[in-house]
Amino acid sequence: MTPKTLLLAALIAAAPAFAQSAPPAPPAPPQMGHHAGQKGPHGMERGMGMNARMFPSMSEAGRKTMHEAMMAGGNRRDDRQKVEAAREKMLAALEAERFDAGAVKRAMDEERTLADATRQQRQAAMLAAFQKLSPEDRKAFVTDSRAMKTRMQGRMEGWRERMRQRRGRGEPLPTPTAQPMEG
Repeated sequence: MTPKTLLLAALIAAAPAFAQSAPPAPPAPPQMGHHAGQKGPHGMERGMGMNARMFPSMSEAGRKTMHEAMMAGGNRRDDRQKVEAAREKMLAALEAERFDAGAVKRAMDEERTLADATRQQRQAAMLAAFQKLSPEDRKAFVTDSRAMKTRMQGRMEGWRERMRQRRGRGEPLPTPTAQPMEG
């Protein structure tokens, strides 16, 4: 055997000794609720597992209270469909051959009324939940909300920067697509 072949054989034989073991799996987040372990449409876990990530500084009782409040107030999918139907009425009125400002305004008013009613329901549920929280959980909610806002701003700025870079290279920008949200 040549020295080169001998060296290669020694390296191949020694390779398993240098192999690294896989890192341990991260601990599973706390799971509660009937959606535990299921992924939502955007890849996030549903149920309390997601809320544990949303409100990591809150107590389990505080997270449960906030989860219940966020799920209260009617069927989100139905509410969105009603608002979208009102918006579609406005668009249909706009594309009519003869412009009818009254029909457009009525559709706009209907959309706003539906959206406002939904928002008021959600806010009432959140206010009731805030009243149930301990002072520590209220402060933790604020801390977690500010952290979430900062993360989202960072993600948006990263997206904007990627779009600026693509524009600078002359690449086509992605076409926005409507993503159905689950309620």
